[in-house]
Order: sequence, then C-alpha cells, then structure tokens
Amino acid sequence: MGIVVYPMDLPYIQEPVQIKNKMKQLKVVLCKQSDADCDKMVVWNNNELPKYLWASWSSELRRYGYDWQLFLKVIKLSTGDVVLWALKDALSWDELVKKVSKLLITYQGEN
Repeated sequence: MGIVVYPMDLPYIQEPVQIKNKMKQLKVVLCKQSDADCDKMVVWNNNELPKYLWASWSSELRRYGYDWQLFLKVIKLSTGDVVLWALKDALSWDELVKKVSKLLITYQGEN
C-alpha cells in the first residue's frame, strides 16, 4: 500500500519581484561567469525566498507537520527551479509555486 498524500490549501502569494531582482544583482556582483555553484549560493543567500514563502504559508504547513527546519530542507530540493525562475527567467512564478507545492505535499510530515 502506498502513501496517501492529501492536497494542501496554500494561499496564493504575489511574485516577490524585489527578491528576484536582488538575486540577479547579487549574481552580477558575485558570479564572474556562469557557474552552478555560484547560482546556488545566490538563490539561497539569506534564505530570502524561503522566509517570504514561510511568512505566507507557515500556518497551513504546520498543520501538515512542517516546522521551519523541515520546510527549508524540502524547499532546498527546488534549487534548480529557483535558479530557472530568479536568474534565468526560464520558469514563471506560478510554475515555481506549483513545483514547490508539489514537493511540500510529497514530503508532508516527514520530520
């Protein structure tokens, strides 16, 4: 028998354009060439995106067993998608949120 996964009702949140722009500016300053390690460091700098998401979603996520540490652990699995959204403009905000939500549903309560 497989794991039963229930959908979460995460509220819609506006695209954090200011966070995205800050990531792009930081990349210009820190990354002298296109480098995956530098991109990864830039998108998780100060955990600004996770803080933004957690501020809007934490009450719902706590009902599914999430705390800040588990949330960070799971959202870090979206590093490539965050790079595509923030630095490459190859993923829309709505697409990113769907992918992150799917991961959060998949790993709910695993702490």
